[in-house]
Amino acid sequence: MTAVQADEFPPIDPSVMPLNAVIAIDGPAGSGKSTTARALADIFDLLYIDSGAMYRALTHAALMAGIDPGDEDALAGLLTPVNLVLKPAKGEVSVFWNGKDVSKAIRTPEVDANVSLVSSHPSVRSNMVERQKIMGRLGGVVMEGRDIGTVVFPLATAKIFLSASLDARVERRFRQYQHRGLDVSREKLRQDLAERDRQDSGRMTSPLAISPDAMVIDSSDLSLEQQNQICARACLVNPTLDLELDTDFETAFREIPWHYRLAYAFFSASARFYGLRQVGNEGGALPRGCIVAVNHVSNWDPPLIGSTFWRHPVHTLTKAELFKIWPLGPLFRWIDSIPIQRSGYDAGAFDEAAARLGDGANLLIFPEGTRRAIGHPGPVRNGLGILVQATMAPTLPLFIRGSYGRQPGGSPKSPLEVHFGPVIRWHGVPDLLQDHDKKEVSLRIAGLCEAAFRELQARSFAVHPETEYEKELGAKQLKKFARRQAQVFGG
Repeated sequence: MTAVQADEFPPIDPSVMPLNAVIAIDGPAGSGKSTTARALADIFDLLYIDSGAMYRALTHAALMAGIDPGDEDALAGLLTPVNLVLKPAKGEVSVFWNGKDVSKAIRTPEVDANVSLVSSHPSVRSNMVERQKIMGRLGGVVMEGRDIGTVVFPLATAKIFLSASLDARVERRFRQYQHRGLDVSREKLRQDLAERDRQDSGRMTSPLAISPDAMVIDSSDLSLEQQNQICARACLVNPTLDLELDTDFETAFREIPWHYRLAYAFFSASARFYGLRQVGNEGGALPRGCIVAVNHVSNWDPPLIGSTFWRHPVHTLTKAELFKIWPLGPLFRWIDSIPIQRSGYDAGAFDEAAARLGDGANLLIFPEGTRRAIGHPGPVRNGLGILVQATMAPTLPLFIRGSYGRQPGGSPKSPLEVHFGPVIRWHGVPDLLQDHDKKEVSLRIAGLCEAAFRELQARSFAVHPETEYEKELGAKQLKKFARRQAQVFGG
């Protein structure tokens, strides 16, 4: 798979966009995110959520209360009890702080000059992100900001990183202020925007960054209408590719080799025995040559995950030591597992995995490298990023829960579930490689995968809250598994 070019974007057809779609738009100040987000909301009949307005509202409240924008504790105390509401409106979104409309008050140069500092505080961002996730989890929204695609909505239907030169952004912001009747110099705007760029990109918590799966669009030389049209077409790339996936299970199952059908039948019987529930696997459709990335909590994960795959050959990266154990070695070879040495970089295993992906087979990988404590997915190792950069293979994140505490018929202590995320397509990787080395890009790919695991876990907990058994066991496992991680990978 290669990155989709702008001239290959599909035509605008709102019917292609799912009703529960989430569109995430990131980019620097003045790049036109808010204007384009509103336009996309209109085109696709979605709710526009201005995340920047939330931080602006807090900044304005802090300035009115005489709170130093650098005082994190005071800001967090001001924000926590507040009823912060966004409502759609013509033009700018309407913002209400404890019932008071502050929509105009938050759009001033003074707020502009302080909002990046206010939004850089970890406790402030954590509070805001949780509010934003609650707003968007039901879907049907467009949200713009600095970390929407990387942190707030890692599993968004479509992601846009909207960039523009500093000169273009200064002119846009200057015209905005003129329209509002505010007097400000271009040079002052240039200084403010350059400083905001520095703060947004350099902050420790959720810095402004291109998500590896985002469409990167430079709007410096585009008119507003061109910008909105190109972004709308870019938003339809993933939904269009999803519609092309084969969902004919009967035909696909007959076409796979007989030993796959036998293995799936055995795995499916085990899954039914333990009451496995699948979420988001309607139709069982996967692209060919897809990496299936799964969190790892138990040795039962591979067969239980295997019960959910109904099509195409699937190879699995499996730790090499298991191939020395009879009858596991012959069994793993029979189901096309690839042995991998986990200490250090196993070039042979990764080359074979990349070759199988290139042949159109799918690859099951546990990118954390070893089992992790229940309720605490990650960290994801660099192997996933190496494979993605070598193959650009689309990636399906899966989250498995309850395989450790399984019981016949299902366990009340730990629900046995497999949650399927949307297919991740790595549109932004070529752009990232222009400015970053391969190791840094691998870290960003790993970070997105870990964020996907955590979001799928949060969705599972939202329906079936984390049990006391899971909390207690996870806490006990943390130190034990940290030692194992250090033994396997060093450090």
